[in-house]
Amino acid sequence: MKLLLAFRLFGFVIGVALQLSLFILIKRYRRIEKLEVLFLSLITCLFFWNLANFLYHLFEITQVRHFLVLLSAESLAFCVLAFLPSLLLHTHLLFQQKYLVKPLFRLNRMVESAIYAPLLLLPWAVADFLKSYDPVRSILTATVFARPFAAWFGFSLLASVFIEWRLLQQSQKAQERNLYRVLISIFLTVAGLIFYAYFLSDFQVRVEAGGYFEAWLMLWSIIPSALLGYYIFRYNFLEIAIQRSFGYSFAGILLLLVYLLSVQWLREFVETAYSFPGLVVEAGLVLALLAFSQPLKRWIDSSVNTLFALEISKFQQMAARLDEVSRSTVEMDRLLRFVEELLSKELDLKKVEVVLYPGPGRAGQLEPADLPSGEKGEMILLSKGDQTLGEIRVQGQADKLSTEQQAGLRFLVTQIVAAIENCKLAEGKILLERELAERDKMATLGHMAATVAHNIKNPLSSIKTIVQLMQEDGEVQNKYARDLSLIKSEIDRLSHSVSQLLSFSKPTVLATASVDLNQVLEKTLQIFKPEAERRRLRLEMRSACRPLIVCGSEEVLYEIFQNLIVNAIEVAPEQSQITIRTHILDHEPGNKAVVCVEDEGPGIVPEIRQQIFKPFFTTKQKGTGLGLAVVHRRLLDLGGEIDCTSPLSQNGGTRFELSFPLIVE
Repeated sequence: MKLLLAFRLFGFVIGVALQLSLFILIKRYRRIEKLEVLFLSLITCLFFWNLANFLYHLFEITQVRHFLVLLSAESLAFCVLAFLPSLLLHTHLLFQQKYLVKPLFRLNRMVESAIYAPLLLLPWAVADFLKSYDPVRSILTATVFARPFAAWFGFSLLASVFIEWRLLQQSQKAQERNLYRVLISIFLTVAGLIFYAYFLSDFQVRVEAGGYFEAWLMLWSIIPSALLGYYIFRYNFLEIAIQRSFGYSFAGILLLLVYLLSVQWLREFVETAYSFPGLVVEAGLVLALLAFSQPLKRWIDSSVNTLFALEISKFQQMAARLDEVSRSTVEMDRLLRFVEELLSKELDLKKVEVVLYPGPGRAGQLEPADLPSGEKGEMILLSKGDQTLGEIRVQGQADKLSTEQQAGLRFLVTQIVAAIENCKLAEGKILLERELAERDKMATLGHMAATVAHNIKNPLSSIKTIVQLMQEDGEVQNKYARDLSLIKSEIDRLSHSVSQLLSFSKPTVLATASVDLNQVLEKTLQIFKPEAERRRLRLEMRSACRPLIVCGSEEVLYEIFQNLIVNAIEVAPEQSQITIRTHILDHEPGNKAVVCVEDEGPGIVPEIRQQIFKPFFTTKQKGTGLGLAVVHRRLLDLGGEIDCTSPLSQNGGTRFELSFPLIVE
């Protein structure tokens, strides 16, 4: 076997293996759409091109020189070769339409028809090939259509170069840019060789059968195919994530094939050049392989351990970064966004979403689970002990995650849970410090308010007494009746403000007794019913069917409901309704008693809704801004919560929803 023939045979075998592997990978890991169909068609043509040429050369080596056999192999190669330029150009055009931000132009039926128009000459080209077939003549120069076909092939390569250049300009990834650069170099080189061979020299002589130039033109497609396979294996190019074991096995098979072909070639070379028994050489090389098996095994083990250490080191670095960020941030949202970005970048995932469950968690195991209906990908639960804190929803570049991605997620889940716990502890510590500072501030404010209220209340009482005495004097009353009435009303308003200050400064008395919310509400409504009727308002109460027993005192609860109902009466328009509803809310770890106070007033604008519970914040001209602050403070002291929803509709309306821990008797 001549060296060039062995090179050809080996090259076509590699081509067949590469195209078959690429076909399987794309078919298995890519969703089959129009671009994938074109890509698979191009790979199929290259597969049959390499297969047909491999069979032709194999028949030559085995001395099977039957005319029909050789003609069938070369006819197959000739037909698939005719499709390559059109498929190459069509694939690139569709690729740029899908991945370029600003595509060069959009494909339509007219353009696609023009791409495959040269194939209309294929029947005449095949007829001419069969008519003038000569096994000694190169398949690349076998017909009168050789030069026009070369021009069409060169044009498709140059058009592909331009598209690759545009993709190179747009790409932000260094790996992709390197790939595009190499492909541009290969396509330009092949286009230049075609132009030189077919238009600057006698192509019948230059592209001679069995020559090196012909071998290069027939085998050049192996280089971009191998490069594409490497980028898929190394960088998950085209969003194809494969198992590394597949790549290692494929490389091992190729190396073994190279060795066997080298043994065969060296045997024939020694027999021809030195008349030395080739069987002895072949046996010696096989024994040499056995002799080097142990060193080879040690080298493979060392390489695998090195790769394993690199992967583990990568995951350890990710875990260290997670720990560092979790200790330096007290914002859970920021930590979760960092985790999503880290996993997406380092594990090459298309989409990552970390979701924390509300409350203390729910029972669960640290195992993959299915995503909600309609979503694609996988879900991994974040568990601590027998409680599940949340979940990670991941979606790979392909339909399935690779083994490396799954291993990385399993390794990092424990670190992610620890990072979340660290952040929660830090967040809880900060919240506690803020709460203590706020309480200290409120205590100081309350002491100041009590001092101010005490110093104002006594003079106000004296002034009111003097005004009342003046009103009893008939002469003064007749002369200054309106002024005295105004003074008295202002004193009453100031007294109410002072009472609110004292109420705000006074700590909540946490009584151990229990009280029925429904009864307190009914008594409160009876007190305010005359005022509501005077303003032409309807007070309606819809209470729960059973008593709502909560911990507290009637005095504190009356103070809470009084402030809410007074506010509702003041803002509600005439002929409107104020509704008070009570019900039970099932909630873990215990049930809640809920009171809703709704009015049909103008509502609260969103810009100030978050500030209404702050002390001294008011929108009223003569308000103190303490009513809702008192309500909020009393509720928190009782272990309850308050929420405001406004507006309720386009016409306005406000609903305050209060929840109290329910006592089960």
